[in-house]
Order: sequence, then structure tokens, then C-alpha cells
Amino acid sequence: MKLSISTLLLSSLFLLQDGSAFVSAPSRSIIISTRQTSFLLAEAASPPPPANEKQPAAAQPKAIILDPYLPAADPKYKVTGTVGEGDFIVSRSGGPTDEELTDENLYRIIERKASDLEVNTLVWKCLGYRFDQEWKPEEVFPKWKERFPEPPDFIGMQRIYSKEIDGPSLRNNQSLVRSIPAENKASYLKKHMLPFGFTGYKVSELTPNLTRRAQCINWLLFYREELYGYTIEELKERRRLKQEQQEKERLERIEKGEEEEWKPPVKEVF
Repeated sequence: MKLSISTLLLSSLFLLQDGSAFVSAPSRSIIISTRQTSFLLAEAASPPPPANEKQPAAAQPKAIILDPYLPAADPKYKVTGTVGEGDFIVSRSGGPTDEELTDENLYRIIERKASDLEVNTLVWKCLGYRFDQEWKPEEVFPKWKERFPEPPDFIGMQRIYSKEIDGPSLRNNQSLVRSIPAENKASYLKKHMLPFGFTGYKVSELTPNLTRRAQCINWLLFYREELYGYTIEELKERRRLKQEQQEKERLERIEKGEEEEWKPPVKEVF
């Protein structure tokens, strides 16, 4: 069974001390879909096995538990750690580039060809942080800058999942997810990664690192499609026009006696 990536992005992953995991989605039901393979379809015409015959359970992919990464505990790791020397295209210098935001490059995050620091670095650049010997919030979106004058860790680079160490990274990631409007939360990852064969993760392979990487990719795709290349003034005007249209549609629904549609709160970055 596969967990749809839309549900994955709207859910919170909890790992228990014994290594088991569950996904909590308080605002929505978890939708799990199954797909028959060609082999199963071919076997569909065969007589069913006896009811009392026990069938072997399908093998489930196991979660890849990464070892703690102690260099990330160094406060200077953000500025001294290696970036852009492997397959993943990213540089600390300047703002985000078209090459860094291609589907092919972002898919390398799923393939684990990008380090946790490299994923963070690309998100930082898209949020407006600029590097000059150190990270500075020179072009950071105003609302985000108020809360995060320094670039936050969205992945949990130390990979130590205690409340004291990982708690801030979890909350940072949740803030990033909440900045995406509801209508954009579930679409981009599925749409742009499907051509590479990515259809989602199975519950058995989920880890905090894997989940947060997926959430970062979805935010980067949202940024590329909705924010990239626009000034703050242009984005605010687009938002104003969108809100006016939504209010018009809301009033029309009220006149028709339809129930108002509930939408989760959004804390946009600008």
C-alpha cells in the first residue's frame, strides 16, 4: 500500500522509541490507495487459493535510519560545510538560479544525492538569505525575517531526534509547510516528480529526514511556480487580487445557501 504524497505533506510523522512510526493528520483523513501491478492483473484470472491457506505478506521497504552527523553540531557548519561539489547543483553565492530549481535537480533530493546542508542552503537562498562570509537576511521575505533573522535548519542536520536537539528543526519545517496556501500544498511534488517514477513513500520507509526532504521539495516547487522572479510589491498585488476574487466567490456561495469552505490558516512568507 502506498501513502499518497499529498497526505504525507499534510501530516506529521512521529517515531516511537521502539522504532515504529505512525502518521497523524488531525485535519484530514489519511487516504491510502493501492495499485495492482501487471503481475497481479495477469494472475487475476487464476482460481483463488483456499480460504484457509495463509498467504505470505508482501515485503515492505524498510526505513533507512541515518547515523547522527556530529559535524552539523558546529555553529559554523552552515558556512563551512561542503556544498555544490557533488551531483546536486547549488552554490552559496547569489540568489537561486534556474539551474538549481529544475525538476531534475530537485529530484536529486529524493535520490539522496543532496546533503541535508545542500537542501537547507537552496531553501535559504529562495527565502532571501544571502551569503557573504556569513548568512545575512538581506532579501528575506518580511514576515519570515521577523521570525527567522538567521537561516533555520529545516531538516535536522544533526540527525539526533531528541526533543532538545530536533524540536527546533521540526518546528522550523512546520513553519515552512504552513507558508504554502492550502490549494498548493499537495499538487507540486506529485506533478513534477511523477515523470521520474516517484509515486510517494510507503509508511514503512518514512523517517523524519525523508519526510522533511519531501516537504522542502514541495516548498521549493511552490516557490518556483508562484514566487520566483516576482518583487514583494508584485506578490502583494497578486495576493490582493486573489483575496478579492475569493471574497467574491464566498459571497456568491452564501447567496446560494451553500456552506462556507473551511481552509487551514496560512502564514505566508511575504
